[in-house]
Amino acid sequence: MHLLRPAIALAAAALLAPLAHADADWQKTYPISGRSSLTTTTGDASSLVRSCGDCREIRVRIEWHDRRAADYTISEFQTGDHVNFELHEKRGLGFHITVGNRHEPQVTIDTPAATDLEARTADGGLKVSGLNGNLQLHTSDGSMDVWDVNGALHLLSSDGSIHVHGASGTLESRSSDGQVKIEGRFTAVQVHTSDGGLELTLANGSQLATASRIETSDGSVAIHLPHSLAADLEIRTGDGHLDCKLPLVMEGYDSKSDSGHSLRGKLNGGGVPLTIRTRDGNATIDAL
Repeated sequence: MHLLRPAIALAAAALLAPLAHADADWQKTYPISGRSSLTTTTGDASSLVRSCGDCREIRVRIEWHDRRAADYTISEFQTGDHVNFELHEKRGLGFHITVGNRHEPQVTIDTPAATDLEARTADGGLKVSGLNGNLQLHTSDGSMDVWDVNGALHLLSSDGSIHVHGASGTLESRSSDGQVKIEGRFTAVQVHTSDGGLELTLANGSQLATASRIETSDGSVAIHLPHSLAADLEIRTGDGHLDCKLPLVMEGYDSKSDSGHSLRGKLNGGGVPLTIRTRDGNATIDAL
């Protein structure tokens, strides 16, 4: 029995060796002369894209933590002021022997504030802050956190939560499974959740310029609106309670136990349509 101990010790040392000798960070800088645009895709890694203000470059850095650089492929190129960066785990390496707490690689990208961004993560979280432009963000399996951004915001999450704070501009958000919490000053909103609760706050100063819609298939919705918002409001629930605490000029109300509840009215004299619907869940609408 004692002969097995050296073999076990050697095996443990082999597993721990990669953790003791982490690979050096990968990094690269791309000079920018005009308005920048960035496309980034990562798999099995977390990504952070943040503003570096008025800088004239895009900087990409990968921290491997306790993962091996040899297990990933990097594809990157620059065309004019557009940068494309991709990081993917090599095929056949999806199974890992874990010793203690292992951390996925972290991709950090610093870019000028005025940047059009298309960012995707296949398996990992995505964070974006401080940007101004057309922002298209997609996570397949991971959370999405966005703050202090301005422009056209397009969000798509297949499996993971969405948190947005301090945004402004227009919003399109669609999520399949996960909690959604959004706060911002918007001129248009299109929000849909398939499975998960939704909390949406239109910050003070929000005025809708085009017809907007908020919808949940399976989950409750809570909407907070500024006192000054002008809109033609329509609320409908399929299987859940409806609680509207706003000073509406009522145009219609229907409450039937077998077909849900519906309400129509004008806020501050009316304006563009704002439609709120839940198929299975409660709907609460109140003022800030």
